[in-house]
Amino acid sequence: MKTPNILNRLSCACGNQKTIKQLLKVIISLLLLAWLINKKVDWRHCVQLAGQAEAGMMILAVALLTVERVLSVVKWRLFLTVKNAQISFWRLFIINYVGGFWGSFLPGSVGADIIRGFYLSRTTSDLSLTVASMAVDRTFSGLALVFLGCLGGWYAGYRAGLEYLHPLILIIALLTLLGIALLFQRRFLRMMDEQVIRRFSAWGFAHTLRKWIIACLEYKKFPGVLAQCFLLSLAMQFVRVLIFCVVALGFNVHVPVIYYLVFTPLISILSMLPVSLNGIGVREAIFMSLFTAYAGMTKNEAFIIPFAVSILTTLTTAAGGIIYMFDRNPGNPAPPPAD
Repeated sequence: MKTPNILNRLSCACGNQKTIKQLLKVIISLLLLAWLINKKVDWRHCVQLAGQAEAGMMILAVALLTVERVLSVVKWRLFLTVKNAQISFWRLFIINYVGGFWGSFLPGSVGADIIRGFYLSRTTSDLSLTVASMAVDRTFSGLALVFLGCLGGWYAGYRAGLEYLHPLILIIALLTLLGIALLFQRRFLRMMDEQVIRRFSAWGFAHTLRKWIIACLEYKKFPGVLAQCFLLSLAMQFVRVLIFCVVALGFNVHVPVIYYLVFTPLISILSMLPVSLNGIGVREAIFMSLFTAYAGMTKNEAFIIPFAVSILTTLTTAAGGIIYMFDRNPGNPAPPPAD
């Protein structure tokens, strides 16, 4: 009779741990922002810069954020339709926005994926398809991020002070190509499963990693779809670079685009580290250190640009809450196909 009580206590303890972790991330983000504002920038000048922002450029940045979301939905739908999942673009678009809204209250981008996956599994009634599509989607987004960073870093290596980037880019590119070559090799993945993953089966990440391996094997049969999705992922990352460029122009800050191509992918990767709330504080600190050292920005400019991008991204994501007000069941199952 004591077993349910023990399970309830364990469940409460796990819930309390997650709450504490989330609170710590909020505190870290607030402390980082407070430290930057008090020690690194002149907050009065930042407020002045914010008041001088060009409205047209900010609207264009919001439009680009929407384009990025549309490309994400198109790519996601490719992974689903190739497996004969019957789901419309509009339904998937709603799931993406609503999931992004509710996921913003959970830790990191993984929280948004959990919500999107929940609604999608209700729509397709196929949890394995949901997991596989999202795992491969994440994989190709990461590959595109690395590819764009390598491309920008190679060209930046011809500039004074950045010559060290050439050998670093070669090493990263070779490791990435090796990873891609092994990613869809059945023998290698089976060996990893037997020799590594099963030894850590008691750990939570092992179950997730096994699902990711199965997803790679499932989509190996569709090389054309994988190529299209990689190009869409690349387009999404390039749009993200343009968003920073447009916001900077809105504050009348003119920096060569090459610096955004080099540093934006790196900032995106580091902002995903689970140490702050959605990368807030970390993104601003990294952006400041890189763009003041290499691109000639002032500290105030290098702070207000990523901070404005964070605000615009949050406002765009909040549109998912408005959509949810009119569609309380974004995971509404698709109607049965006609005879």
